[in-house]
Amino acid sequence: MKTVLITGLSREMGLGTALAKRYLEDGFKVFGSCRDIKQEHIAALSRDHAGNFFPVPLDLTDLNSIKKAAEIISEHGKLDVLINNATATNGDGNKPLDEGLDTENMLNAYDVNAVGFIRLAQIFLPHFSEGAVLAAITSEQGSMGKCWRDSGIDYGMAKAALNYACVVLQRRLAPKFGLRVLAIHPGWVQTRPAPPKADLSPEESAAFIAKTVANPPPYEAEGNKGVFVWYDGRHFEF
Repeated sequence: MKTVLITGLSREMGLGTALAKRYLEDGFKVFGSCRDIKQEHIAALSRDHAGNFFPVPLDLTDLNSIKKAAEIISEHGKLDVLINNATATNGDGNKPLDEGLDTENMLNAYDVNAVGFIRLAQIFLPHFSEGAVLAAITSEQGSMGKCWRDSGIDYGMAKAALNYACVVLQRRLAPKFGLRVLAIHPGWVQTRPAPPKADLSPEESAAFIAKTVANPPPYEAEGNKGVFVWYDGRHFEF
């Protein structure tokens, strides 16, 4: 049985929870993490999928928390897939520069979105199976080549940093350890703060993401292609 760790299951109707359900349907042993695992939807997954779903408390800003999670998961064997879905943003940090932008809490988004993924990759490195896939849920908002916004600095900067990290990790981990690293834009998903008119339901996005992780696009080291991709595997411009 293959194993997957999915972070960011804090919302019952969120993408992280949908991903956990998708992988459970696909026959994976699923480790689902968030800061507070004592939530009803987490308990329901444990009840409905006893022996296959394991809640793991995890704080991406706390190195000791990640180390403890790695110890728990390593008892079950090697990890085949890591999907870092956990995210953070500050509403005031996304306001336009001249309309109340608050820079005081912006480092938290950077810490969770970008540095958090690096912490995960480093601590879990000895625990990945051969050919394992490390996927970070990013956003098109982190693309500079396709940027059309005049605000959203807090979230966009954090995701841009995450995208860069994924390229650097892929360059290092692919040739040396045989690992694949992906930065996946999940699409416009119907979760908070996205409105109901968004393009994809969490379940639809999760299905696309699982398929892309199972069949990642070719990696092209020279052009940085095959790292920053849409949920359906299409290349996305940095």
